[in-house]
Amino acid sequence: MVIKLNNKIYISLLISSIIIVIITTITITYAYLSYNDAQEGTNTLTTSCYNIIFEDEESINITSYPMSNETAFETITPYTFTIKNDGCNIGSGYQVILNIDESTSDILLPYINFSLDGETSTKLTSLTSTTLPVGLTATNAKASYVIETGILPNINSSKTYNLHLWIDEAAGIEVMNQTFKAELIVYNKAIEPQIELVNLASDPSFTSSGIWSGGAIDNTHVKYGNTSLKMTGASGQPETLANNSTPINLTKGHIYYYRYEVYHEGASGTAGLYWPIAEPSFSDGQSIGNAGSWNIISARDDRSASNFTDGPNNFRLDYNNNNVASSVWFDGLVFLDLTQSFGAGSEPSKEWCNENILFFEGTTYIPVPD
Repeated sequence: MVIKLNNKIYISLLISSIIIVIITTITITYAYLSYNDAQEGTNTLTTSCYNIIFEDEESINITSYPMSNETAFETITPYTFTIKNDGCNIGSGYQVILNIDESTSDILLPYINFSLDGETSTKLTSLTSTTLPVGLTATNAKASYVIETGILPNINSSKTYNLHLWIDEAAGIEVMNQTFKAELIVYNKAIEPQIELVNLASDPSFTSSGIWSGGAIDNTHVKYGNTSLKMTGASGQPETLANNSTPINLTKGHIYYYRYEVYHEGASGTAGLYWPIAEPSFSDGQSIGNAGSWNIISARDDRSASNFTDGPNNFRLDYNNNNVASSVWFDGLVFLDLTQSFGAGSEPSKEWCNENILFFEGTTYIPVPD
């Protein structure tokens, strides 16, 4: 069943006025939706399994004059809305869709920018117009744009967005007296429960020499992205090190997992990782594997040594070249707090992580293990 709540005001862009557009439409694909359609303060739309919460007394607004990204973020009050899985043990995938009404000016539309984080700007028409999901309709829509997708992995998970809409500064006099008319849809569908994973490592695909002290950003052998970290040992030197300048927060007793992959052309030696940068190592002395292929280096540990302290701790990567002049390449670093993601006592083994957790940057989701 699909139920829609519409509360829309349309705008015409005039030479001397600033017009407000309210764009609030919510769609739920299952269960019963009860609501009050008055736009007064926070709207909480409750189903038997989800709450879709819009947390803002302000309307979504767009000014009638062009402006830069910086000015938009400084002057436009964003519309803040939170999507929350408030009581359902299954996960929820969602899309945030902006439907553009057929009355919207083809002259104005290419100049509409939006942002959901107050930092990055996207031109609406740079996205590909999409077909609405089955069971969802929009009256007189000339185009539908998915401006965000995401997952609420399990009960009590939520996501908050700050929506800015504005006219790009490149627009000229041609946009005067043009009309913009749209509706916002939050579309949910049930999915299997998910585990949220957060890669704690900064620059995990090795693109920034400003993050790493030691080694060199290189593109000779690459597994992920465009570059990797080349570590070169010299004769008479037992090891070479690469320090990461961004610390990772340590909670003693939590179980952590890391993995990266190493490539070499026939080098000797071993590899490891120190976090914190003190003995005992997280792991060290691990084989760098066969030449001509990418080999996994990984470990799982609670990092509860008595000389370690809770809080931010830096880490380093080690290549133990054993006094032989040779090079290896590191790529695809994943660093996880397994206790945070899976719960105390439910942390998976190193072998399970090696097999089921692929390289990613930022945040990803995986199905709950059987």
